[in-house]
Amino acid sequence: MMRKIFFTFCAVAVTASVFAQAYVERVLILNEGYFDYVTNEIITPVSVGAYNPTTDTYAVIDEIENARFASDIKADGAFYYVAADKYLNKYATATDELIASIEIEGIRKIAVNNDYIVVTRGEYLVTLPSYIQIYDKNTMALIHEFDNATLPYTTEGVVIQDNKAYVAVNNGFVFGSEVGKIAVIDLPTLTIENTIELGADGINPDNLMIDGDVIYTLNNKDFTGSSVSTYKIASADLTTTNLINISAGCGTSAVMDGTIYYQEMFGTTLSKFDPTTATIIGEDEFGASFYGLAFDEINNLIYTGTTDYFSFGEVTVYDLAGNIVTNFETSVSPGNFAFDVRLATGVEDVNMVSMELYPNPANSQIVVVNSIAAERFEVADMTGKILFTIQQPTTGAQQIDISTLPAGNYIVKAIGQSQHQAAYFSKL
Repeated sequence: MMRKIFFTFCAVAVTASVFAQAYVERVLILNEGYFDYVTNEIITPVSVGAYNPTTDTYAVIDEIENARFASDIKADGAFYYVAADKYLNKYATATDELIASIEIEGIRKIAVNNDYIVVTRGEYLVTLPSYIQIYDKNTMALIHEFDNATLPYTTEGVVIQDNKAYVAVNNGFVFGSEVGKIAVIDLPTLTIENTIELGADGINPDNLMIDGDVIYTLNNKDFTGSSVSTYKIASADLTTTNLINISAGCGTSAVMDGTIYYQEMFGTTLSKFDPTTATIIGEDEFGASFYGLAFDEINNLIYTGTTDYFSFGEVTVYDLAGNIVTNFETSVSPGNFAFDVRLATGVEDVNMVSMELYPNPANSQIVVVNSIAAERFEVADMTGKILFTIQQPTTGAQQIDISTLPAGNYIVKAIGQSQHQAAYFSKL
């Protein structure tokens, strides 16, 4: 599960009112259902549901017909996207209306950023013509794919950072021939910029996670053991650490604040691994084997899915101390979560007016055009926490360096004696 959270709002200038704070409107849950591979019959269909934390209620949004299983769900502002068997579905966040559905054989994981959807692919006993595809998220049209001659291995986890996609290359559907690589794709040029070899102990990367500018992979090796690889984007430093006597399985790992949380396959404890010291720093007994695992970092909650794979599904929400906050029934095999995060208004500021900002989104620099006599500029995250201040009184265009900020959404304020201006922006 990626640490980056996508916000449901329009990145435009603020009108005269608010200090905005992010909150979780609802949690989107992808249930894989139950497909009988003996009879080739869908017993319980794949479904998408939504949990409302305010009302503590769960409701089904959609059932995806003819899908044997599901593999990913991602929220991206006004839309969210679902990967299920051979389908990529696009839904409107506000109404849950199915906007578009296209067929992609072997679709596994997806990452959504700017105008791109990066799709990883793999299918048991099937050779596909390509294992990474890139789509236009607005039109759902195929932009580019890397054929077998370029990349002959099946792929799994994927994240996007600074217009580059990082893809876990594992060949995991060809048992006994697994590999361990991270393909780095430059999205503007649609080229594979680099291939990072994870080494002998980094075979079969499954879950690929990002925390700031650090990439983590949980590697299943030959399914008899597991390891964690840490790749620092800025320095290109790579380390891989074996998890002794552990096979972590698929989908039961996540990162929060630089700590990898994972569960041994069919185990009931949740282990905490510190990549900086390459040590396990804690093990908490939860009394359940998780099929899905995700962190709500706004509220410091852990969402977990449990199932017997054919007759029931349940989500249990814990606090970081392991106490149960709530639980509720879903459909069979709740395995993937996405957080619909929005902005709430806080204390009214009648002196706040809008401000022009460009480019938006931006990579390294933004320019704000303030019409007031600003004494300073503040850049804050979406919870309102001030990240840095520029003490440079000015009226007019002010250039601000945002190169050190992680990718995400922010607010910049021009602070004057009697009037403030503000605008939202996105860092790529």
